[in-house]
Amino acid sequence: MAGLTALLLLSAPRIFGGEPATPPAAPVQQVELQGRAVCLAEELHSRYQAELPTRHQHLWGFKATDGKCYTLLAGKYSEAIFLDERVRAKELRVKARLFPNTQVIELTYFHSVKNGKLQDLYYYCDVCAIKTVSPQVCACCQAPVVLVEKPLGQDE
Repeated sequence: MAGLTALLLLSAPRIFGGEPATPPAAPVQQVELQGRAVCLAEELHSRYQAELPTRHQHLWGFKATDGKCYTLLAGKYSEAIFLDERVRAKELRVKARLFPNTQVIELTYFHSVKNGKLQDLYYYCDVCAIKTVSPQVCACCQAPVVLVEKPLGQDE
């Protein structure tokens, strides 16, 4: 009888149309990191002699000042890193979402660091006077945008 009761209790969600409750996922962690964009394949080759073909596709990541490497999820704020070597050459301070049980981050904002001071880093369309985080042509007039780096808080 006890076995039948246990079976009925375990089957109850299916019998009554519900699904068994799944444990809640671990929360996404908000992090702030300082470091540089790196090609993870090249970084692993340099550190651990990982196999690296001469002609390889870059897998862009972020190497923090503590030496930890993170894979960059493609998105609005990481687009500049993926497309613009000038941004990859800069020291950056990023705000990001770190996904549970991974080393994958989704950037939510970034600044450059120059001589130890934070810099506003963005693209600007002189024609439309539009600021953007994307190195793509202006969404309004399709003109090229220019990369601007200036001390944080300095007016236009």
